[in-house]
Amino acid sequence: MTVYHILVTDDLSPQALERLEAAGDADFEVVRRPSPAELREIVPSHDAIIIRSSVQVDADLLAAASQLKVIGRAGMGLDNVDIDAASLRGVIVMNTPGANTVATAEHAVALLLALCRHVPQADVSMRGGEWARSQFTGVQLYRKTLGIVGLGRIGAQVARRTQAFGMRIIAFDPYISDDVARELKVTLVDLDELLARSDFITLHTALTPETQGIINAMTIARTKPGVRLVNCARGGLIDDVALVDALHSGHIAGAALDVFADEPLPSDSPLRDLPNVVLTPHIAASTIEAQHDVGTQIVDQVLAALRGEDFRNAVNMPVVDAGVFRVLKPYLRLAEKLGSLQMQLSEGRIKRVEVEFQGEEVSSHVKPLTVALLKGLLDPITDTPVNYISAPHLAMQRGISVSETRGLPTPNYANLLSCLVLWDEGERLVSGSLLGHEFPRVVQIDTFRIDAQPEGIVLVMESIDVPGVIGRVGTLLGARGINIAEWRLGRIALGEEALAFINLDSPAPQDVLAELVQLEGVNRVRQVKL
Repeated sequence: MTVYHILVTDDLSPQALERLEAAGDADFEVVRRPSPAELREIVPSHDAIIIRSSVQVDADLLAAASQLKVIGRAGMGLDNVDIDAASLRGVIVMNTPGANTVATAEHAVALLLALCRHVPQADVSMRGGEWARSQFTGVQLYRKTLGIVGLGRIGAQVARRTQAFGMRIIAFDPYISDDVARELKVTLVDLDELLARSDFITLHTALTPETQGIINAMTIARTKPGVRLVNCARGGLIDDVALVDALHSGHIAGAALDVFADEPLPSDSPLRDLPNVVLTPHIAASTIEAQHDVGTQIVDQVLAALRGEDFRNAVNMPVVDAGVFRVLKPYLRLAEKLGSLQMQLSEGRIKRVEVEFQGEEVSSHVKPLTVALLKGLLDPITDTPVNYISAPHLAMQRGISVSETRGLPTPNYANLLSCLVLWDEGERLVSGSLLGHEFPRVVQIDTFRIDAQPEGIVLVMESIDVPGVIGRVGTLLGARGINIAEWRLGRIALGEEALAFINLDSPAPQDVLAELVQLEGVNRVRQVKL
């Protein structure tokens, strides 16, 4: 019988270690927080390593790990793992993105209750020897409207829990199907309606260029006077200056925040001095049960992967050997970029994805490349990372149908990957290829032929091809201190429509995007992050 050797480098819950002890086909060694040198010495004799954040699994370590098959991260973040280097060596990398879902949802509800009943402020008053009952009159959740921005895993759990308080639940999530919302007994609305109707707003969406600062001066002005706000998602979803102003004026009656744009929250942040704010130090996932779940889930996942039974939450390709991955790697990256671009440019909820592969190198690997495209498509809109295992399931859950075709080789490109997405009132075609068999390039958006680099912050601008447009846009961006790294233009004919793909060295704030659209000859501007 094969016996797998597993190295554990961080604290795991007792239940997780019991699972390892009970595995008849595995033994394990716990070496807590080893130094890099110590880790390189130990790792060659192990089939799997279970880590948290204390160790770096880099290319040098992987080169020494001749026997390693699986890296398991007890938690979500993988900044300390060189995923590409692991993939090239055929090592599966997996994490536990859903283990903190319930903990985060419960913390959001706890903040909601603390906010509307002044719990922290009353506690401080009592500890100061006061009995100031009249100062802490609160509001009820019963029969109030809760607006949830982002109805993913965590948002859905918040919806279920707050319905028990008798709340009416509405949600803004353009990527969730009506069937999913109906099953949750949630009414889908657009953002403007959510802002206008909600007594409470809670944020559970991913941070993208589209959602960056989604709560800002303009959106706050569209909310009900006296609205209350909860954020357990990402600090960058809120414009702090606009929030502080609204809290001072009373337009926002109170805010409860667990996450911040700058963490730790600076000691001089004005949020610390506001009496109508509840603050917690990014602890939504910090529960005994969540830590238990993280440990037991990663142990179960690692054992299943070693046995070849399941590759749940693998973030790299578990079915492709190292040799094939070397060839596929740039195409997988291209597919992810095209999917991400499509989602960020979509003008409605995507219902169908049609993918066509032309050329020997791509048409031989339709399935993994389609999954890579779906991963890129869904990454910008989910509240937890998407991986190659979960992407098809998540697409199906969101009502997205997928079709794949192999086309004849094109005379212009040795290998071409094309993706058409369709929504209720429109569609968009994006095609891509590789430059020098290595660098992803976008070569077509709808009818516009371009040669653009899908990297970093990009403005996708629709305009009229007349003199002065490029100059006006460049002047405005320059005046705002935003440097243009690259400008690629596709056009139909002089005086007709044109499409620009503008790579920036830094993001353009929302007010700059609004100014760009007002320029003569500019019809539309979208900012994406690739």
